[in-house]
Amino acid sequence: MHGWTQAILWLSVGLYGYLIVHHALQAVLSRERAQNLWLIGFLICCLVFSFVDVQMYRETPTPAPNAWGYAVGQFVASAFCATLFVQILNQLLCLRLERWVRGLWAITLPLPLFAALGWIVAPAFEARPILTGGYYIQGVSTGLGLIYSVVYLGAFLGVFIVAYRRWRQHTPQNRVLLAALSVMIPLILTDMLVYYGVLSFIPTWNYNYWVISLALSIRLNAQIYQLTRDLDQANQELQDAYRQMVAQERLSAIGQVVRGIVHDLKNFFNNVQSLSDVGIMRAKRDPEFDPSRYFESIRSATEQAHQYLMDLLAMTREDGDVELTEVAPVEIVREVERLSGARLFSPPIVLVNNLPQTLRMQADRRYLKQLFLNLTLNAIQAMRDWEGERRIEYAWVEHPEKTILVICDTGPGMPPEVRDHLFERAVTTRLHGSGIGLTLVHRAIEKHHGTIQVQSEPGQGTTFVCIFPTPPICSAYAETAVVGAA
Repeated sequence: MHGWTQAILWLSVGLYGYLIVHHALQAVLSRERAQNLWLIGFLICCLVFSFVDVQMYRETPTPAPNAWGYAVGQFVASAFCATLFVQILNQLLCLRLERWVRGLWAITLPLPLFAALGWIVAPAFEARPILTGGYYIQGVSTGLGLIYSVVYLGAFLGVFIVAYRRWRQHTPQNRVLLAALSVMIPLILTDMLVYYGVLSFIPTWNYNYWVISLALSIRLNAQIYQLTRDLDQANQELQDAYRQMVAQERLSAIGQVVRGIVHDLKNFFNNVQSLSDVGIMRAKRDPEFDPSRYFESIRSATEQAHQYLMDLLAMTREDGDVELTEVAPVEIVREVERLSGARLFSPPIVLVNNLPQTLRMQADRRYLKQLFLNLTLNAIQAMRDWEGERRIEYAWVEHPEKTILVICDTGPGMPPEVRDHLFERAVTTRLHGSGIGLTLVHRAIEKHHGTIQVQSEPGQGTTFVCIFPTPPICSAYAETAVVGAA
């Protein structure tokens, strides 16, 4: 074997071996699995062709042992290369040649059997002198083999004609690919002239496959790189959109709360105004009048109004570190009832607080309120069109090592397909909801390193069991108290 033929073989092994490993990794790691697998198949066929093609170079015109097998392998490998090339180029350039591709596969798949039967390559050889010295032992094709050769050559050139006719429709990347692949056209024409004896033998097919392999590999890598950039950009946009949704949901919750307490604030300020007017009138009529009782009432009303405003402010605070303090869950429920306000009256909904008056737990007051408020508003919304009993209950399950709080309603419940994916983003039980409220509930539980369980069946209400890892500070039961009803 000549030194230059050994160089061709080792260059082919190195090039194809690297590209096969590279695209095998990309097939596993990227979403372009199908195209990478097609290209791996093409590279394997190119490697097989290079190996058997090199065996056909001889220093003398004497065929090598197993020369007929090498000739058959060469023909079959080149046939699969042609078919895979058309398949890959059709996909990359979106040429819409699916029927053409299926036809090529239909005649290529039985080709190994035909070749093994001797229908493609005859058991005869031609020794063609090479310009660089030595001979190339060329197998002689049968009539059927010549037909196959013309078909594959036509497929090679035909796909270029179709691609160039759609030049304006291609992206810049596809135009560069097509221009790079066009280098092989003069190589194919040279091979045709050599095959028909117009030129002395010049080995060109290996160079063809090198050009094709490198061009397709670079194009596919560029496509994966672009897809990766697009995916990163889409992920960033999704994160931004999610943050906006969280902010909008927080504002939506504030809007719901504001609508519920506006009438209460008006009552507070009406009381302040009335007490002030009466106190002023009595002070004018009675110089010995003691206004302390009026001032105490005014102070109580303003403190309640101030607490309302502080609750709204807490709902607008950005996320921060968890601040664990001793919290009374029963007080959180009372605050949630006040914040729910007028929403409990249309339609009438009863809030029942079964939490012990003396129960305390270590929790972040803001997150715990957010948890109770979102679950309460979600239950109120779910029961808006419910014809059955409308009741929301808050309870506690005694446990020596954990604090377990339960929120349940008598509403319409949820089907399993909603219940099982309830805390995933964009999953909601409401007709026009975004699902962020339940995501905030899950986040509040995670902030406390706890867990939440959902029990719900259609028509049988919904129960949320919130499990906090810290033990309760007090385990004494209190009597049931109805904290909100209409």
